[in-house]
Amino acid sequence: MEDKHSTENLEFSGSVDTGTIPVSKPSALDFDTGIRHIIAPAVIGMILGILAERFLTPNVAWPSPPQAAMLGTILLSPMLYFILLSDEKSRWWEYSLGILAPGSYFIMIWFSGWGALFCGGYLPLLIWVWISTSWGRFDLPPFRYGIWHSFAVNIGGFAGAILAFNLAS
Repeated sequence: MEDKHSTENLEFSGSVDTGTIPVSKPSALDFDTGIRHIIAPAVIGMILGILAERFLTPNVAWPSPPQAAMLGTILLSPMLYFILLSDEKSRWWEYSLGILAPGSYFIMIWFSGWGALFCGGYLPLLIWVWISTSWGRFDLPPFRYGIWHSFAVNIGGFAGAILAFNLAS
């Protein structure tokens, strides 16, 4: 992982024995990172969750809206890679695997019925907040961005389903 900081963000810490040691200052997330890796995947999940709640749930019992959001994201992951990351074209499959790894876990958890709200909603929300506050300062490989986006889609799909259900009632 490379830190996004340049040499102008370095402070120097002195020591009697070693001289000066460069220490990078922690920085806040920039706007571009917030949009591409926090807001956009959550909005994509919310849109897919709303569509699933509105059109899929009245007709079939499976998949639930968060599951449908994850399945849609897994299927659209190559396209999302080029939209959200715009990295090397040959590394799209790493991003897709990053989406698939926690995505398959979320799909199974939402099936279980027991603890789905905790393991599929509350716990991923806490992990997503932690990931968003700590990973945003680094240039990551596509696999880790896929993991990050998968958590956002899960939370967005759940929130979108709740919103669509409440608006329809």
